[in-house]
Amino acid sequence: MSAPLTPYQLAELKKCTSNNKCAECSSSNPAWASVTYGIAICLECAGIHRGLGVHVSFVRSITMDDWSIDQFDRMVRGGNDRWNEYWAQNASVEEVAACSKTNNMTDREEIAKKLKAKYETEIARSYRERLSSAGASSVGVDADSSSNMSTSQFQSATSLPKKAVLPEDQMPTTKQYRDETFSFLLSMLMQSKKLLIAWGIFGVGSASYVQRLGYHSYTSTVILAMTAGIPYFLTNLGAKSLGAAFMKNRHDAFKSAKNLLVERITVERASRLANCDVYYPPLSSSGERKAKVGFVFYPGALVDRTAYSPVATMLSDRGIMVIVANLEPTRLLLRVYNYNLREKVMRMINDALFLGGKGIWEVDEWSIGGHSMGCFAAITAVAQEMSSTIKKVVLYGSGSYPDKTYADCPPLRDAAGVNALVINGSE
Repeated sequence: MSAPLTPYQLAELKKCTSNNKCAECSSSNPAWASVTYGIAICLECAGIHRGLGVHVSFVRSITMDDWSIDQFDRMVRGGNDRWNEYWAQNASVEEVAACSKTNNMTDREEIAKKLKAKYETEIARSYRERLSSAGASSVGVDADSSSNMSTSQFQSATSLPKKAVLPEDQMPTTKQYRDETFSFLLSMLMQSKKLLIAWGIFGVGSASYVQRLGYHSYTSTVILAMTAGIPYFLTNLGAKSLGAAFMKNRHDAFKSAKNLLVERITVERASRLANCDVYYPPLSSSGERKAKVGFVFYPGALVDRTAYSPVATMLSDRGIMVIVANLEPTRLLLRVYNYNLREKVMRMINDALFLGGKGIWEVDEWSIGGHSMGCFAAITAVAQEMSSTIKKVVLYGSGSYPDKTYADCPPLRDAAGVNALVINGSE
């Protein structure tokens, strides 16, 4: 039976301090593993290991994949330091020269060749077999070590943290989407002043013309009523259609993203607050709660905020406090000017600093960003209200300024001293 690693199992793996850096390139906080060798590796090196074939290196995500008990036990018996020590003790000078990558080596194909040669050696085959058949004693692991705790022991251990449970978000109704969309479409219509004036002139002219032809005044009244009612009717019809489409096309987070957020909340590296999800960086070596950068992020339209947990986790591991806004239940932010961006952003920041982190946090500087429609909120916040305090904007899947029909705000290039990073595409 396979399941995501529990917080206790993750803590057991981290007891081996050498696993805090990639076994191949020494990158910090590796989130992948070669189960075959019991080593932790980074995303880049995990891709190379996959290319070696599962018969040479079987790769799993530490936080997103399901694991069997045997696979976990193999990781506990292994460890980056044990594999690296075994290799150093048994490899000849020629093998070390042929198979070891240097720090300045950047060519991916060259690195892949080096690692392929390394893991196809007799030394690697011998280590694999020792790890598989002989257990901990054959690879130099203390059999009495607490890391070799049996399955029943670690499942029932009193130190097992209580697994967090994500509360279910309230599901929106079609009416909520219709009301949200109707207000948005109506505001767009009201901005089309030339079109409204032309339509009004057409209606009044038609009514006058009919009256001059000698028709009953009732006919003119009907024409005037239709002139006023048709735009309202079409707007309402469009709102119903768009509301139904929004309801149908909500994007929920993958199970792996939910598991990752639960794991982070359980080990107190994240919090789900009323207004936002907060991902905290590790405490400093002296125990200080301090981050160099804080990043407020607005999700894309209809996207579950939990879906961003892999990216938010990666950023938090690099010392950035990440705040992901809660736009439930509709997951839309169509009426930006009714949202009071400055107040909302400041409230999320205050909650993150004082409520969710098991203590008061300090952040040196703040940035803001978003995905898709969420970018418009970030742009509007900085361009109109917060450019004096927030100087960095990250936009994913958007231009540097929104369409005038959505938010009539100046482009970021007109905001003094603001730096914008625009990311489009998947690379």
